[in-house]
Amino acid sequence: MSSDIEFTEQDVDLFIELVSASGVLGRSARRIRLLDHLVRSELLGEGQSLKAYSIGLDIFGKPSDFDPSSDSVVRVEMGRLRSSLALFEASEYATSRIKVDIPVGTYRPVVTLRDVDSGALVHKPETPEKIPSKPTKWGIPLAAVAVVAMLGLIALAVMQPDRSPKPTIGVQINAVLGPEEEARAVNSALKLALSRSQTFSLLDQSNANETHRDASFVVEAEISGHAADRRVTTILSDAETNRLIWIRSLKVPEGVNITDSIEKNVARELRVRLFGASKSILETIPPEELSPEALFVRATWVPGVAQSAIAWERQRIDYAKLALEGDPEFGAAHSVLADKLAYLANVYGPANTPENLEGARFHAQRAMDLSPLDPDVMFNVAQSLWHSGRIAESHATMGRVLELDPGHDLARFLHMVIPYSCAAAPDAVVVSARAFDAGLSPDNPIRWLTLTWVGWLHSYRQEWDAALAAEEAAARIFQIPYTFMRHAMILNQLGRTEEAQSLITQGKRNWMEFDPSHFTATTIPRLCSEAPDGGMFVGYYSQLLDDLGKLTNN
Repeated sequence: MSSDIEFTEQDVDLFIELVSASGVLGRSARRIRLLDHLVRSELLGEGQSLKAYSIGLDIFGKPSDFDPSSDSVVRVEMGRLRSSLALFEASEYATSRIKVDIPVGTYRPVVTLRDVDSGALVHKPETPEKIPSKPTKWGIPLAAVAVVAMLGLIALAVMQPDRSPKPTIGVQINAVLGPEEEARAVNSALKLALSRSQTFSLLDQSNANETHRDASFVVEAEISGHAADRRVTTILSDAETNRLIWIRSLKVPEGVNITDSIEKNVARELRVRLFGASKSILETIPPEELSPEALFVRATWVPGVAQSAIAWERQRIDYAKLALEGDPEFGAAHSVLADKLAYLANVYGPANTPENLEGARFHAQRAMDLSPLDPDVMFNVAQSLWHSGRIAESHATMGRVLELDPGHDLARFLHMVIPYSCAAAPDAVVVSARAFDAGLSPDNPIRWLTLTWVGWLHSYRQEWDAALAAEEAAARIFQIPYTFMRHAMILNQLGRTEEAQSLITQGKRNWMEFDPSHFTATTIPRLCSEAPDGGMFVGYYSQLLDDLGKLTNN
């Protein structure tokens, strides 16, 4: 559909100015340029040529080999622009002569004239000193369009001060299809798993054909088959684009409690997938446009998309610091800083400073003081304590995570293995760790961590072949200095020193300033400091360095 009215460049100028003043586009200069580009293209009679490819090149600076089918940035930004225009039309700033709509499925705007008295069209509201704003589903500031609602929010904030993370990811759970009683059980299991994290905001929508305006993701489930062959299919999709993100079909045999089965095999992984999908989209938004809550999701460690590099880890620290600029008492951001500062001190020698070590300790304590009831915050704190060599405290804190969220799969696994960071685990723990990993779906993004821990447990028991098999499987998914150094140590114990050297050299391509000597002399002793027999494990790494030195000298 094309615009069939005559409008002028002055109409476009005023429209863009009013939209910018309304605040619905946040502080995104790129989104303003996008809107300006679309409307002026229509003004010049070139609206029919607007395509995702050309927009990607002209507005988003994409290279000539840009493929819109694999890079969704244009599609995502257009969806947000449509939502912003709807907010603009509901605001007092919608006084321009022209009105702009962008129908779903096209990039071409439809420009129409407003049906208002011409005298009102010259009115331009004064720009306030500060436009009231609220977070959207991604925490991007938007102009408030309802004064009463804003006053209500202010009143609640005054009456109920709360420093825990505000939900930033809207998740719509559609009505489960299937027998009524079983459908209720599946719905309850899914809700329970997500409600334990304060990062998610659950949005009920009984009509599956309607999507809640605040939804970022939609979860749907269907029960099929008979009692002897029940199957529950769960689907996670993007609310804006309907893109399929994850699907899991689970057989629930007769006699098996469907609630327990969904909780154990589906709902827990669903939360991991939601975090990963959220981070992927947040990475496309300039960090200065994100709320502290959204910055926390972007900064915190979540199994999934990541880079093994010092620069990437430092960027997470910058996100956490930016969140604290917005809210200095945001416990979640303190927990990220605690985790990252302690981690970098172990894998990057120059970061192992008294200031960073004290910073990790300070931010861990601050996070616990501010958000003691948030399992995601406490998980980060437990990780920070582990990196710092405070193994007993880490184990206790991971136990606290499970008290707050009994369905936190990764916390359950780590709580089981952390006491054996530098000690021989009993058979029952090794068997349980392997069973836990085997119970995960093959593409579950936490598997690289569970596999490398299985390798860790076997190596301390001097079961080198089993340790190597686990580390090789983990390496096919993801690697960090902890994993490639352990992998190299195991290879060296098997007499394959040249392969160990090659593995470290390969790992240093991403961690260019990584120093195996620092890792051996500082990191491993730190992690083993509370273990009575930790010296044996430190010795394995010392032997690795000695053998690498001999190899080089020869």
